[in-house]
Amino acid sequence: MPMLEALVCEVHSAALLSATISSAINAFKQAGAERSEAGLKPYVPGEPAIVSVLRNGMLETNLDEDTVRLVIQFFDDLAPARIALDRYFADANHIGGDRAAALHLLALSTTWRRACQDALLAVRQLHADLHHLPAQYTSNSKLLNNLLQDVIMGGSPCIDSNGKIAIPELPQRRQSARRTVCQPCTLTYNRVTAQAFVRDVSPGGFGLERVPQLVPKTLVQIELPSGRRFTGTVAWCSGSSAGVRFSRPLLPNDPLLSG
Repeated sequence: MPMLEALVCEVHSAALLSATISSAINAFKQAGAERSEAGLKPYVPGEPAIVSVLRNGMLETNLDEDTVRLVIQFFDDLAPARIALDRYFADANHIGGDRAAALHLLALSTTWRRACQDALLAVRQLHADLHHLPAQYTSNSKLLNNLLQDVIMGGSPCIDSNGKIAIPELPQRRQSARRTVCQPCTLTYNRVTAQAFVRDVSPGGFGLERVPQLVPKTLVQIELPSGRRFTGTVAWCSGSSAGVRFSRPLLPNDPLLSG
């Protein structure tokens, strides 16, 4: 279930980051609390590509309508939460952190707690599908359930005794640095051309979906909608999923890896 796993990873990661930002906001009035843009901005969750594909009804995960709706609702409510935070940062740069915090605290608390409430609903809804995945994802779900409930009630479980951000480790984290791509592609192999789907990318290769039956060690060429072409060999193939190892690893600053 590679697409399901990719979606669960993104939802769990965004839920953890939402709990982190909400923890910091809940602690704004405490002495030494982290309130700076430099300290908070790295933890603000964005919208991953896989959710954009889910919105368009193009993601094949066999999830029911309620699950899809709740996941999309969670990422929808992150938008006003990010806007509220950006407005706070803008004022903090002009009138100072103390005055900006007092001015924006209600809006920040309201929008980020709402996002955490939606995150909690999405995490709980996905919990029923976790039996398809490694058991650690169930542990993730339970940990996130507790964290999100805590911040919704006004707690700061992701802030240490010194007021600094301290994010709990999730039991299940992807071992390789993979980034969700979710783009169609053209796959060429043995003088045959087929349409496929790039699920994710790492410096060493692509994860593919909707592929024909491929034989490991087969040389392939993959072209993205942008026109970029990649050459590699089939590392593995299982059903309609496959992994392709690049002939040349991507550089660390490659746009596919950084955004």
